[in-house]
Amino acid sequence: MNLNGGKDFNDMEASANRFNMKIQFITLGAMAVITILNLLDIFIIDDTLMFISLGLTITCTLITAMLFSFCDKSAKWVKYMLLTSIVIMLTAVGIALTYHVVFICVLPIICSAQYRSRGVIYYVFAISVVSIFVTVMAGYFFGLCDANMLLLTTGTAEQYYDPATGIPNFKIINQSPWTTLPVYYASPRIIIMFIFVILIRHISDVISSNAVKEATLRKLSETDTMTQLYNKNKYVEMIENYYPNVKKLGVIFWDVNGLKHINDTMGHDYGDYLISTIAASIIKFADDSSMTYRIGGDEFVMIAENPTEEDIKELIRLWKEELEIKNMGAKIRLSAAVGYAYGNGEDIDELIKRADADMYENKKSMTFLR
Repeated sequence: MNLNGGKDFNDMEASANRFNMKIQFITLGAMAVITILNLLDIFIIDDTLMFISLGLTITCTLITAMLFSFCDKSAKWVKYMLLTSIVIMLTAVGIALTYHVVFICVLPIICSAQYRSRGVIYYVFAISVVSIFVTVMAGYFFGLCDANMLLLTTGTAEQYYDPATGIPNFKIINQSPWTTLPVYYASPRIIIMFIFVILIRHISDVISSNAVKEATLRKLSETDTMTQLYNKNKYVEMIENYYPNVKKLGVIFWDVNGLKHINDTMGHDYGDYLISTIAASIIKFADDSSMTYRIGGDEFVMIAENPTEEDIKELIRLWKEELEIKNMGAKIRLSAAVGYAYGNGEDIDELIKRADADMYENKKSMTFLR
């Protein structure tokens, strides 16, 4: 039976990956706009630093986009590639523009929350710590000059100029940047980022918990508790909203033989055993292209998407062989009538009627208690 759990998870991973790729393009667009505004003298950043920052952003984004376009979007390694790329890109931007983009270092942490994994969040935090040190040190030597880093200002403005004359009074230049910058600049940013990690991790945990609860409730509302097949509510929903849009469908009906007789003579426990065992024999032949439903006390339906008619016939043949194997060690003899129909999804109602009629023709030909 296909409950789509793994598929849903892969779809969520792929969606998060696509969004993070989108974030890189948005960042690139923002850098392009800032560069244009800088050329128009609306901003006053050094043009060389601005172009270096834009060039590195373009390079990083294009390389990542090329790798992303050729990979399986839901592969486990893709999220690590994208998040690492975002960190590298923002490191390059931070080196050139320093204090203008100081808070952009938390962007990868926020992006990592989509994956609802503590491991991913901690991975991004670890590489972001490295990024902060690189940004602070390389930015000091090669990026936009931050006077605070150069002069190690620690007080209010009035301490560094004469109010009467307006003449600045800076006497001490940073003599040991390799010591002071990690302590006074990198460390506070890492502490702030760690606060974001705790916050994002909590939000991620809450989202995951709510998602699990929602998925559990949805599964309970769609699933028959005895057989773990989809129930009639899900069956009706799919017939009304989904199957009419599928090109070809194979519909197979089963009706358990002798259930009333078993319940009356041996008890409902044996009747439940009969139902669950036959359901298990059907589930064995379901795959990702089919869904199986319990639509009544002793009735089951499998609907397969885009099979050939030969596929349907072969499935029924294999199921009959499986039932005979189960009968060898069964507490009671297992028997069910089976019928099928094959055709276009837009004719789903007609296919159901034909499969049901074919099943009853099969039941009439059987000598087992009905």
